[in-house]
Amino acid sequence: MNVLVLDLDDTLVDDTSASREALTQTLMSVKPDVDSGSVDQALSHIRKMWSRHPHRHTGPLTSVSGWEALWLPTTGSGLPAAVADSLHTHEIRVWETIIESLRGDPGQAAGAARTFRACRRRALRLLPGVATGLKLLRRNHALWLATNGLPAHQRMKIAATGLEPLLDQVLISGEIGVTKADPRFAAAVGRSLRKDGQEACLIVGDSATQDLQLAGNGGWPAVHICPEGACAANVPCGIAVTHAPSLAQVSVRCGC
Repeated sequence: MNVLVLDLDDTLVDDTSASREALTQTLMSVKPDVDSGSVDQALSHIRKMWSRHPHRHTGPLTSVSGWEALWLPTTGSGLPAAVADSLHTHEIRVWETIIESLRGDPGQAAGAARTFRACRRRALRLLPGVATGLKLLRRNHALWLATNGLPAHQRMKIAATGLEPLLDQVLISGEIGVTKADPRFAAAVGRSLRKDGQEACLIVGDSATQDLQLAGNGGWPAVHICPEGACAANVPCGIAVTHAPSLAQVSVRCGC
């Protein structure tokens, strides 16, 4: 049976819009009259402060986004204690900065941090059509997941969204030791395929720099998930890439 290698965030599980939704709800708990401009401003602070974090490129945190860093697990993360402590400090400082930018009371930062975590956890969901699409694809494929991030966090998402029984294998950058864009990740996928006597049919994901690079490093064809169904993503030389607006179209476009 051929293998489909699938990305997690913004391919199967909503990340970008769910994070914005949780951020909006959190800001409204601090200042009810926030608008989309306030949310954009908050996201700018989140990105800038995360880019300057001293452990931004430590192990599995290398591929974590600024907004995801605000709801990583507080226990059982597998991170060194000093790194885990720095994340908590960072979380509070981010919310202090955001609230101050809204002319609010930075003393509300700890409460805002808890609110965001709760809202973001409630917003954890599969993207439309994913559950049906995966069930269709499972008829003719083994489904593997390849994702970047902190293993404890990514596995929580997999379990909480009901993906676990649909996936035959899970490969996480934090366990492999490199991100999906690194040739060593593709080598690890290749070893797992050979061990199981299987071949990759497609790499499916929304990131040109990660998922398409994984496909390029392994010499596998790919489907790039992009909202409009077509985009100007940089495609690695020598591989076949098609574009689709969602996973629902992958079953139509896959010929194996």
